[in-house]
Amino acid sequence: MDIPLKGAVKVKAIKRVLCMLLSLLMVGGMTVIGASAVSGNLISGTVKLHTVNDSYSFEPTYYYSDDYFRLSGTISNEHLRSMSAIAAFSITNVSDDPLKDYGSIMENIGFTDLAAEELDVITADTIGTLIGRKTVNGVPVIAVFIRSDDYKNEWASNLQAGSEGDMSGFAKAAQTVTDRIYDYMIQSGMKKAKYWVTGYSRGGAVANLVGRNLNENAELFRTTADDIYVYTYEAPKCTDAPAAYKNIHNIVDSSDIIAQVYPGVWPAGRHGVDEEIGDLNETIMSKQFSIFEPHLADYKETNLSEFVGGFAQLFGENIDRQTYVELLQDHLSAIADMYFSLPDEEQKALLDFFTVVGNKVQNSPKLLLVGLNVLADAASDSAVEAVVQLLNSSIEEAVAEVGKPVGDEDFAKITDAIRPVVQAVMPVVKADTVIEDEDGNTVLFYHLSTFIANAGEIISHHYNYEIFQKLEAMDSFYMKREAEILGDVDGDGTVNVVDATCIQRSLVKLYVMDETAEKLADVDSDGEITVIDATWIMRFEAKMNVPEGIGKAI
Repeated sequence: MDIPLKGAVKVKAIKRVLCMLLSLLMVGGMTVIGASAVSGNLISGTVKLHTVNDSYSFEPTYYYSDDYFRLSGTISNEHLRSMSAIAAFSITNVSDDPLKDYGSIMENIGFTDLAAEELDVITADTIGTLIGRKTVNGVPVIAVFIRSDDYKNEWASNLQAGSEGDMSGFAKAAQTVTDRIYDYMIQSGMKKAKYWVTGYSRGGAVANLVGRNLNENAELFRTTADDIYVYTYEAPKCTDAPAAYKNIHNIVDSSDIIAQVYPGVWPAGRHGVDEEIGDLNETIMSKQFSIFEPHLADYKETNLSEFVGGFAQLFGENIDRQTYVELLQDHLSAIADMYFSLPDEEQKALLDFFTVVGNKVQNSPKLLLVGLNVLADAASDSAVEAVVQLLNSSIEEAVAEVGKPVGDEDFAKITDAIRPVVQAVMPVVKADTVIEDEDGNTVLFYHLSTFIANAGEIISHHYNYEIFQKLEAMDSFYMKREAEILGDVDGDGTVNVVDATCIQRSLVKLYVMDETAEKLADVDSDGEITVIDATWIMRFEAKMNVPEGIGKAI
């Protein structure tokens, strides 16, 4: 039965229909400009996150909208990028009750049927995931949050590269996650699905390969390239044959050494598109030892991202993938797994022990002779043997003085690794022994000494709170407006066609506005945001007559 509309109610209804039709016609020819969007279904919340070994915590606000998944996954969405980062950072440890400890974000933004796998345990072979789903416009969105390793046993898996193809430690974990996603999709009886996958650090490398698996098997997973949304953060390089999938967005600070692992010259890379978030002009002070300088050292300002890239290249060019696998991979994995399996007090005892070893090396009468061997030819058999003997004798002296910090079996994992590690690393030392910088100065151990002197600064670029600070600066939801200007929807301080475009796109669920933007978008103050508001803004830019107040602070 039709109910007749009267007076203003009827006019308002007709106006709404006309506005929607007009916006649909206009938005087809509009390009994406500036930030992505937010509409009336924006959900916000806060979550307490921790960084390395719980040494620091921060409590960011997150913003979620179903509209994120109405855009194509091939579009880098500034708001989904920030939301995904918080999701990726939220799972970094072991929990006895993972759904309680890690499920709050998914539940708050409306995802249900949560499934936690291996979040209550962490070993060299585990990969923790939290999976949930939510229906958006009739299509299920499957969210997959992958645990980062939190610098514990899973690091042993990070160190497994394999001889070819994908880096084997990441690939094994990615296959496990891919299988979980497929089982979840089948068990839920889905005929079609969108996939939101996110991970940080090790979890980022795994997410990257999962994204590749989804793209390569889109029909099997009942999806399309537009319906895959993968965001990774500071992910190590994970494959020797990267493919440029536009729906895999790798957020990378090129000053972070973890993002340079494995070396690109092997070759190694990431699938998808790398999106730089760091300050490419940031500098550090390098310490360049020189036999020609009176004080044997020269301090020089060095571009940080270029240095980190050069440092990774130095290793990659002098330790190829096959050498790494043969000499280093298994020893380093075994030591990492052993160390993170120790109780806290034994971890500390082991670190203290090697402080004693370091002092023994520095005070050894053999040190000068070893140094001369290294300077003559660091990769020679005699230099390798001299370094190995110096380390072994220093370890023996430390054992005699303070005893073994761990059991015999664990201690043997360390001593067995000394010769192959020295053998693998000495070509790097040789390549860095005497070099000529861009100014023609001859310097000693430029990369190694500079890295040691700036290790704290370089490593800090991998911390999640450092990453999120950079993401906040790129997301309009976190930007503080200097003034609230009527018509300034995107918050850049001016009223122009970009603001009109934001309104038009929001009307067809392709842009999301926060509460402030919605207030400023209603330029005719009729209580609704329509294409007429966009028209008034375009008239304002054309210097035509418009309602009073547009372009002025309110």
